[in-house]
Amino acid sequence: MMASLTPALKQPSKVMKGHHVLFWLMGFFGLMLVVNGVFLWAAITSFPGEDVHHSYLQGIHFNDRLSAQAYQEKMGWRSEVGLLTSDDGDVLICRILGPDDSALPAGPVTAEIRRAATQNSDIVLTLAPVGGGEYRASLPLLSEGAWHVIIDTEIRDGDAQVPFRAVKEITLQ
Repeated sequence: MMASLTPALKQPSKVMKGHHVLFWLMGFFGLMLVVNGVFLWAAITSFPGEDVHHSYLQGIHFNDRLSAQAYQEKMGWRSEVGLLTSDDGDVLICRILGPDDSALPAGPVTAEIRRAATQNSDIVLTLAPVGGGEYRASLPLLSEGAWHVIIDTEIRDGDAQVPFRAVKEITLQ
């Protein structure tokens, strides 16, 4: 008998076959679907979509708002917005003033108090005039953090009513 110079080749004990590849691919894409589903669920439940009501209509009238804001700046109209805190509760104070710090004749004044990222805490108030261009409204208890205050009214300018808008950010601590 003659000695063999090459060792005998062993058959591998595990061979990758077609059904193994199929299971690996199905597992990989199944995991991707589950992860994407979790991210989709988290996105939908954490942010409802539109943060403003009727965003399409607001977009259509955006140029009107820009021209009203330009007119407001040209006339020198401005506002001062703040909170007065007391034991009886918080009070929102707004002053609508002309360029010489005189009170402007305004129509009904409304304030929308909003959180930046959610609509769950939005509050709409009608401010009562107290004289001298100052308007006030009692606030419900607000949580700490940043709030946007949007003041809307109309200013009488001659025979016309001109829209007036002021946006301020207040921070409660």
